[in-house]
Amino acid sequence: MSTPDEARRALEAVYQRVEARAADISGTHDWWPCRRGCDHCCRHLAAPLPLTELEWRYLEEGLQRLPAEAREEIRTRVEALARQETRPYTCPLLDRETGACRVYAHRPLVCRAYGFAAARDGGLFCHFILELVEKHGDADIVWANQDALEDAVAGLSGSTRPLPEWFARSQRQEP
Repeated sequence: MSTPDEARRALEAVYQRVEARAADISGTHDWWPCRRGCDHCCRHLAAPLPLTELEWRYLEEGLQRLPAEAREEIRTRVEALARQETRPYTCPLLDRETGACRVYAHRPLVCRAYGFAAARDGGLFCHFILELVEKHGDADIVWANQDALEDAVAGLSGSTRPLPEWFARSQRQEP
């Protein structure tokens, strides 16, 4: 059993490994789409962001650093997302005008690994990436293992819940 500090350091280590892999791929492939300015995945989510409790606490730190107005806007968007019945979803953490993540340094694993990691089933879900890989090939790309990353994070704090559930739980706990 690890302490909360040890679990946090382990989570940050996973995040750092993903960041290194992402930097390697995007740094050696000038055709790679995942760069500042591309927010396609943030605007076309298949489901609300899945987070473990540890990831939620980490994300919550980033949320607390935002101005109250931005936090309220995000809360309103999360509530709307929870009621939304059709896909795709737009991430409520996205600044829709700039296309930037408001909590980039605190974003969860799913956001960090998307496009740079592949699941055992071969899922490379961004159509931009699929098209570019078909055009350029991926023989020299060392994909991160999405399944192993998710297992590592889940091992630190258990199963995931969608972002709206974490928000709802935190709202109930506030005084």
